[in-house]
Amino acid sequence: MKYYLEIKEMLTEAEAFTKQPQELRIEVAGEAQAREKLQVLIPVLFSGVKYTSNLHVCRHDDGGACELIELKS
Repeated sequence: MKYYLEIKEMLTEAEAFTKQPQELRIEVAGEAQAREKLQVLIPVLFSGVKYTSNLHVCRHDDGGACELIELKS
């Protein structure tokens, strides 16, 4: 099983026509590390924008389905 911190900028409908959202996906050891990195990365990379943040629990290597856990910053 692998864990990823995923952060994605939320664009308005108008913005979606002219730009791509900022996205970040990094592998982490688990939920605790994802929350720690989220606190460091948000002020630097996503300051002033709306975003979603999730812990992606990837079970493909084990033959299972992925799970997304919403993280609140």
